[in-house]
Amino acid sequence: MTRTAAAPMSVTNLADPVMYYNPYPRYAYLREHEPVSMVKAPMMVRGTGYMVTRHADVLALHCDNRFSTDSSKHGGSSRFNRLLPQTLKLLSETMVFKDDPEHKRLRTLVHQAFTPKLVAGMADQVTEIAAELADELARKKDVDLVEDFAVQLPLRVISVMLGVGDADRERFHYLVGKVTEDSGTGPIGMIRRMPMANKLLAFIQHLADDARAHPDDGLISAIVEAREDGDRLTEREILGMIFLLLLAGHDTTSNLIGSSMLALARNPEQLQLLREDESLWPSAIEELLRYTTPVACAAPRIAVEDVEFAGARIPQGSQVIGMIISANRDRECYEDPESLDLTRTPNKHMSFAFGAHYCLGHHLARLEGRIALQTLLERFDRLEVTAADTDLRYKATLSLRGLKALPMRVG
Repeated sequence: MTRTAAAPMSVTNLADPVMYYNPYPRYAYLREHEPVSMVKAPMMVRGTGYMVTRHADVLALHCDNRFSTDSSKHGGSSRFNRLLPQTLKLLSETMVFKDDPEHKRLRTLVHQAFTPKLVAGMADQVTEIAAELADELARKKDVDLVEDFAVQLPLRVISVMLGVGDADRERFHYLVGKVTEDSGTGPIGMIRRMPMANKLLAFIQHLADDARAHPDDGLISAIVEAREDGDRLTEREILGMIFLLLLAGHDTTSNLIGSSMLALARNPEQLQLLREDESLWPSAIEELLRYTTPVACAAPRIAVEDVEFAGARIPQGSQVIGMIISANRDRECYEDPESLDLTRTPNKHMSFAFGAHYCLGHHLARLEGRIALQTLLERFDRLEVTAADTDLRYKATLSLRGLKALPMRVG
């Protein structure tokens, strides 16, 4: 029987603190009793929308042409878009928020620069950076693994990839830290971050101008020079893409490293298994991606027509969020999904989304995550979390899930 939009539906407020700290019981209930439900979130143009929680439905949502990622064309407010700060306008114009053929055009051009070969060539530098950070941890012993390691590693890696010089690196790290810090959700948090976001955008503009004037073999030069059948990225598209690579590649990977270290510490038998058998690393990274789900949901989709979906009627113009964090714990897809099993295969997790919008940076995230965790396990026999789970706090961000801090004793 199809539910109509007028039928009673429960409403989940994604800004409720419990949805940061322990959302899993709520999602388990929704998967079983209400796979399509109402959701309230600052990311919604109208304040409320719909949410799907089952693995099969989240997968279908990502592949259904009746839903669009381009809010500027479908269901978005032109007045709202005009009021967006410049940095958010640039991000809203990237391939993440576009449908084909615009999405395919942008992705094809960017893929020429951000290639698996480029990422694979970073392995030695990522290993070197991880080793340097581990040295710093060893000198402290009592550490915040998030701030001292998980945040620093992807930040230093992206600095190298973007060609940030030694003289500018400290300022670059400061600006990125301010833009990505947890200052709350919604308009207030956005307003607080805008001054630093504008300064970071000016910094990126300088990097792009320098790459255009002095081409090299770095990532930005490759983005600037990318061409396909005579087409190339515009100036705005270049800036938006660099901004996207920076923000998406920084927070998500730091979340993966921090949350994975907590998961391993809380599952000592799995940690020991990984120490004893290096061949488990490929499946271990996939399981940690599933279990921790650093990206809780992808960009909202907009119904381009009235849609019958998963037993519910969704009106045209409505925004719908596919909750990856819930899909990754669906019992219909995974055996004992609430348990960490580093030997789990196959592992059809959705942590990099699915379909046309599959994460372009998945190779880099896997590389950084594996090297970071491998370095910690090889360097330290003791990796002890010194805070109870009830004392740990998560970032107040809706689309990402990560720890604010992880107190640990290493040795």
